[in-house]
Amino acid sequence: MWVVLCFFQPAWPGEPSSLLTQADAAYSKREDIPEAKIAMVIYERAAVTDSAHAVEAYWKASRAAWWLGENTADRVEQLQNFQTAIHFAQKAVQLNPDSVEAHFWLGANEGTYGKAKGVLKSLSLVKSIRHEMAEVLRLNDHYLSGAAYRVLGVVDLKVPALMGGNLTRSKEELDQALRLGPEDPFVHYDYVQFYLASNNSDKARAALQGLRALQVASEMAPEHKMLIAKAEKLLGDTH
Repeated sequence: MWVVLCFFQPAWPGEPSSLLTQADAAYSKREDIPEAKIAMVIYERAAVTDSAHAVEAYWKASRAAWWLGENTADRVEQLQNFQTAIHFAQKAVQLNPDSVEAHFWLGANEGTYGKAKGVLKSLSLVKSIRHEMAEVLRLNDHYLSGAAYRVLGVVDLKVPALMGGNLTRSKEELDQALRLGPEDPFVHYDYVQFYLASNNSDKARAALQGLRALQVASEMAPEHKMLIAKAEKLLGDTH
């Protein structure tokens, strides 16, 4: 990370606020992983040099680190990226406890970190994830098309029943997310996971077809492509 930081530092202009613009431009090209890494580094630089935009810079750095974690095959590197993402989101929450974006990315990254680490090894995170999503719902339950409901649905899906998970509640939460965001590729992907866990491969494949058929905004195209690939891998279906 620091090698990248030192390499790109001479190109940064004097105005700190312009760093966000540079980072946003790099993040828009995130399918090229080096661009995503550049975006994360510049977001962090913006956060520490521009107090007026620090919260935005930190949660966007968290989002960039999440993308890097989702798009690496190396488990150690993946965990490191998710831990970095959690750290950035925590910074954003500390600076502004009423930032819906900060709470969402903190809880979401705790969830992805827990999934990568293994559910039974990360049960201690469940309380925190639920808390962060409750904060998102308190601040704006429509944020990212109801994404907090979706995250809660995945928690209830993945956590064993004896530890507080609940398939019925998971379906209700996913359904609520779908009502708020019918074109959100993430909730369609989560239905693939849900139906596989419910031993209903036909509905899981139907959910994959629904995911494939979505017409998403251009800024969501990288996530849409990634989620289709992940769902196809889960189902062993590349057609």
